[in-house]
Amino acid sequence: MTDAAERPGGDAAPALRLSITAHALATAGTLDALSTGFTLIAAAALALAAVLGALGLAAKWVAMRARLDRRLLSMLAIEARSGAFSTGVFDRVMLELQLLPRAKTGRDWPLRCRGALRLPLWLGGLVTLQALLIAGAGCSALLA
Repeated sequence: MTDAAERPGGDAAPALRLSITAHALATAGTLDALSTGFTLIAAAALALAAVLGALGLAAKWVAMRARLDRRLLSMLAIEARSGAFSTGVFDRVMLELQLLPRAKTGRDWPLRCRGALRLPLWLGGLVTLQALLIAGAGCSALLA
């Protein structure tokens, strides 16, 4: 078999150049697949970060509310011991400060305390969800 360059009028260089270029471009498929995988991982990480961020903000709000309620209840306990406590005055002041909806005025204190005691439960649930999502992401990263 004779080389195309040896045939009269035949130059193998253009055909070889085209063939080598085509083979080199074939590697783009592998790189594209890798890029797609990395992009999907990044999208999942961004989605996870967004969910964790939202849970974190919700946890911060619940924690802030729990701290406010704790301070208010401590202050009210001192007033109750001294006999200067009035639920009506407390509700009126809270309404003026827009810290209590009108529909929640006049409630008895056991009901208010039960509501306040739900705050640590909500906070614990939110933090647990955060921890489970982070642990799940870590485990899936180890298994991948």
